Amino acid sequence: MKSLDPSVVELELVKIVDEVNKNISRLDIDIDTSCCPGDIGISSQILITIMGRVSNNLGITIPDDCYIFHDKDSHKQLSIKEAAQKLIEKAKDGNQ
Repeated sequence: MKSLDPSVVELELVKIVDEVNKNISRLDIDIDTSCCPGDIGISSQILITIMGRVSNNLGITIPDDCYIFHDKDSHKQLSIKEAAQKLIEKAKDGNQ
């Protein structure tokens, strides 16, 4: 697995979530690494699409059973910073 820089992953997530927010959700909110997309009203279906775009842009595979914006154990929506860390832990090389 190639090493992923957390700041690169966070920036990619912020960029795509912000784009989705501006074009679809149109919420009056600034998107940064502390933002929890699931808590601001972006639906899980859209977040799954965001995961696919991030995966393609970074050249990695996110396992099918991994939803990076939520923690199953704590039942908590994750911030972009936390989602980036989860993605780094779970991602695989290439689009497998």
